[in-house]
Amino acid sequence: MNLTEIKNKLSCSTKNCFENDYFDINFRNGVVNHVSYNGLSIEQNPNIVDRFNDLIKLHKPSRVLEIGTFHGGLTEIIRDLLDLNNLKDSELISYDVSIPEFTKKRLEKKRISLIVKNLFLIDYSDFFDNQCMNELKEYIQLKGTTLVLCDGGSKKNEFRLISKLLKTGDIIMAHDYSPNEEYFEKKMKNNFWNWMEIQDSDIDGTNIKYNLTPLKETSFLEVGWVCKIKN
Repeated sequence: MNLTEIKNKLSCSTKNCFENDYFDINFRNGVVNHVSYNGLSIEQNPNIVDRFNDLIKLHKPSRVLEIGTFHGGLTEIIRDLLDLNNLKDSELISYDVSIPEFTKKRLEKKRISLIVKNLFLIDYSDFFDNQCMNELKEYIQLKGTTLVLCDGGSKKNEFRLISKLLKTGDIIMAHDYSPNEEYFEKKMKNNFWNWMEIQDSDIDGTNIKYNLTPLKETSFLEVGWVCKIKN
């Protein structure tokens, strides 16, 4: 499989997401397209494929930890991009509080570990318990780069809590990001992404505390993600 074949698996309301800039044009005209990957729903700007491919190609993660499986479309994209970049031995684990049966049947055949578990307290003030925290910490601290994707019920708190578990060289990301509300309203909304659940003021303290610095900042901002690397 090559990158073009992966992108061809993306569909926007049954149309090719990229043909004649279908997704971008419709999004700017106020039409929100249903995006799917090989039949599995994703809540993403389809241009994530190129962005994540560049990141994976450069940093070659040994494992990916995803918080928030949803229907598994993004999860399968990440698996296919790992394989594309000769990282078939890299692990991919995705957590969610519930995962549809059709998603389980599909993804567990593709060397993806799906775990149904609540990792956090209901108010996201902390991990659910020490066992949950240590489970993630032990996985993240394994040798090689860990890529963490925060895309669950509270991205800003997932980012804040998991950041303290990272080792040098690890990467942490969160979806539905904009630097601030003004940028969201003027630059993002009805342009390339219409949802904001995390902004700089939510994570500035975390970035300083755990020595996290921007990685491919502009590239991922254009698809609604924040990306930081641990130094």
